[in-house]
Amino acid sequence: MIICTINYCTDEKYKKNKIQELIYIVTLVVIVQIVTKITGNSSLGVIVIHGILLVYGAIVFKKDPLGATIGFSIIYLFININLLICSNIFYEYIVPHIPDGYIEIGVLIFLYLPQYIMTYFVLLKRKIIYKLYRTIKSKNFSAIPLILVTVIIDFINSFNLIIHDIDNPLFKELIFLLLGIFMAILTIYFANIEKKAREITKLNNALEEKVNELKKVKHDYGAQISYLYGMHLMKKYDRLGELLKDIIDGHNNITSDVRVTDDDSVIAMIVNSIDNKGINIIVDEQADLYETGISEMELQRVISNILRNSITAIKSNGVITIKTYYGLNNIIIKIQNNGPKIEENIIDKIFEVGFSTKDDKGSNHGFGLAIVKEIIESYCGNISVSSSEKFTEFIIKLPFKN
Repeated sequence: MIICTINYCTDEKYKKNKIQELIYIVTLVVIVQIVTKITGNSSLGVIVIHGILLVYGAIVFKKDPLGATIGFSIIYLFININLLICSNIFYEYIVPHIPDGYIEIGVLIFLYLPQYIMTYFVLLKRKIIYKLYRTIKSKNFSAIPLILVTVIIDFINSFNLIIHDIDNPLFKELIFLLLGIFMAILTIYFANIEKKAREITKLNNALEEKVNELKKVKHDYGAQISYLYGMHLMKKYDRLGELLKDIIDGHNNITSDVRVTDDDSVIAMIVNSIDNKGINIIVDEQADLYETGISEMELQRVISNILRNSITAIKSNGVITIKTYYGLNNIIIKIQNNGPKIEENIIDKIFEVGFSTKDDKGSNHGFGLAIVKEIIESYCGNISVSSSEKFTEFIIKLPFKN
């Protein structure tokens, strides 16, 4: 049901032919049987098989992993909701009224048979599943929430087995350990979402201020244009020329960049002293950098050198984010920009004295990042850089002062 449904829903160019589909089905059946033989009909078996099914689907349909995850999640939810309803009815209302010798027959009738019936209708009505699949995919949802929902269903079914005392006792403690790990991962995931949401909120507030500024300018210009038109009607051209010159001289201070900073931030003062050439800069300072012992002037040299390199690399409208936060034994400064990727063959050289990617290598280029590294290491800290197609990130770690 899982393989056939995913194959039916996925884009035409990713579909498997009948022979491939059969091979994948047989292979999956064998893998699941082996795992079931090892773990038994246990809560651990439920979670392990879920992981296998998820990874298997992603491997088989690796060219469309999101589609495979959506298709799998829909079917997996159907299977587990069906199981949850039927198992509760069976163990709560059927088992107490039938002899022990008929339990296995009851399992076949009340647990397995409903799954086969559901499988028949799912395969028969795949167009309905496809409509549901297409609706979810068109919403541009991430695969992660779908996976989280199916994992939650797994834990519900696992605890259902534990509650009805039909789980392997050896696996009960392990299930609680896995639940703890899952909750920790869930907490980190939503904490990252909240952090990104705060950044977006800050940027939106800054953009809103810029829009309001432009509205004021528009209103001001509207009034002045009406006045200038009056000068034109009165044919006072000399006065008109003087007024136009005053307008040009008086409104050249409107900038196109957005800076989101904290007024009492140390880094904010450094940012505001730099010509950012239209690059948007966001500062989120959560740590007191004075706790590291680095002097303000040294910090200025470090931050400004990295910022100038970032601004030069972006070359057009972009975003630079600067964050500070506490580590266990140090304070971390993270500077990220969405400029072009630094190629792997040069990324290890950027802190070397005299190394530069600029064309005029004979001038005073290639010393900024070398100075940064020297300053950081003089305070027993370290600096690293990573780069991808999405962003380049400098991470500075400075230990606390004694």
